[in-house]
Amino acid sequence: MILEGPPAPVAKALGAYYTDAGVARFLVRWALRAPRETVADPAFGGGVFLAAASERLAGMGGDPRAQVFGVELDEEAHRRTAAWLRARFDLPPAHLRQGDFFDLEPPGQVDAVVGNPPFIRYQRFPGLQKALAKAGLRLSGRSSAWAPFLLRAVAWLRPGGRLAMVVPAEIAHAAYARPVLDHLSRSFEEIWLISFQKSLFPRLNQDTLLLLAEGRRPMPDGRAAAWLVDLPDPAGLEQLALPTPKAVRVNLLALGGEARLPLYWLSPEERELYLRLAGPTALRLGQVARVDIGYVTGHNRFFHLSPAEAAQQGIPQAFLRAALWRGRGLRGLRFTSADWQEAGQKGQAGFLLSIPPEAPLPPAVAAYLEAGQAAQVHRAYQCRRRQPWYSLCPGGGPEAFLVYMGEPRLVVNEARVLLSNSLYAVHPQGLGARALAALWQSSLTQLSVELEGHALGGGMLKLEPREAERVVLPSTARNRWEEGRLEALADGLDRLLRQGKTQEAQALADSVILREGLGLSEEEVACLARARQKLRLRRCRRP
Repeated sequence: MILEGPPAPVAKALGAYYTDAGVARFLVRWALRAPRETVADPAFGGGVFLAAASERLAGMGGDPRAQVFGVELDEEAHRRTAAWLRARFDLPPAHLRQGDFFDLEPPGQVDAVVGNPPFIRYQRFPGLQKALAKAGLRLSGRSSAWAPFLLRAVAWLRPGGRLAMVVPAEIAHAAYARPVLDHLSRSFEEIWLISFQKSLFPRLNQDTLLLLAEGRRPMPDGRAAAWLVDLPDPAGLEQLALPTPKAVRVNLLALGGEARLPLYWLSPEERELYLRLAGPTALRLGQVARVDIGYVTGHNRFFHLSPAEAAQQGIPQAFLRAALWRGRGLRGLRFTSADWQEAGQKGQAGFLLSIPPEAPLPPAVAAYLEAGQAAQVHRAYQCRRRQPWYSLCPGGGPEAFLVYMGEPRLVVNEARVLLSNSLYAVHPQGLGARALAALWQSSLTQLSVELEGHALGGGMLKLEPREAERVVLPSTARNRWEEGRLEALADGLDRLLRQGKTQEAQALADSVILREGLGLSEEEVACLARARQKLRLRRCRRP
């Protein structure tokens, strides 16, 4: 048997989500091909990879006691797993090290490195910076531990060696992952990415991939051949043999930039059409609008008040500003004062306590602040950074906002309310807010949202601000949209969406924007709609 992983809170702290035995066996089977090859797991956790490697080598006539190595940082995980591996496979204690992978020198270069590196911030590993500096590599402070683990693992491989790891899908979209992809492409002859339509780790709030790299050697042109294989679920690994005709050639160095991994889940026809429309002359949101995060209170329960709470506390209207706290359940393309009142009844909107730093404090406000201090509100991180701690004075409400989680939508902020950081402020620069909201409803833009965003658990899609600015809007290089036509369209779309007629709104937007505006054929419009629906259904079906 394979040891169970730690409880969920401990697993999250350690970045320890233990791998299914079938997945581990596949990676080990691919990585180990001869009876005398050596293998290491830099974060062996529950021991699933070392167990699979021991069984694989023993089955080929090798000696796991001399050929299997592992490192584990967590003392308790090391104690439990090392004892089990010694009892089961007679692995020597000297081969099962407890400590920081980045502080250790490899036990002689190995033929294969396999495993599932931690998905946590790398600052937990004190030896990491020294190891990266020694290798002449640099990573962003936003990087998670899996990124330097991959880079360090490459150094453990002898020429011709293989790397077989579980990695988060952010390797294909995060900006900080680009140095990792660049280093891998310069270090191996061939690289395979394997994606799954069913999640590998239902408890983990992000998608994962399998990364397989072989032929360890310097690649002067930095262009390893890269391929993607998409499987329905991990059970498909049992019959998978690489290379396979199911693979799609991938531009590895373009991932996270002009290319996104979900693009390769589309059919060749869908992919070709999107790339034609999203080419160098395409209009992107960032060209006609700026996207920023909303305000951060540091303590929402204190700074957000319903009208009834504000009245009960006696807070003067001069210190209250209408705000939208959350975007769940919003309807339509316009957010009006009536919508603000309705959202307030649902606990999603109300007032922000906004006190200028030099303002004299009325007795009721002073009493409320004293109660906040008694509750330690002023010690919250964001509050400590402000002078004084209670002074939160955002600018005016933006012309539009973006609901960036779930099903991202661009909405006209007619009420000009302030926005919390659960929403993005959109500041149009060239096209009006209503025109932008109309363009956002087209199948081309909806497909671009699926491609530029990244999936989280539970079918959620998230757009980071810079991802939002990369979203493609329908346009041509020679003829920008007639804004009045788009504003009229936005009004019609708003009415349909408020009635729950989502499909009718999509059809109207596509008819006016894509068919009449861009001159696309009926089949081309249908192709974009199918592609968007394919990616959306894939995302929503995942646990």
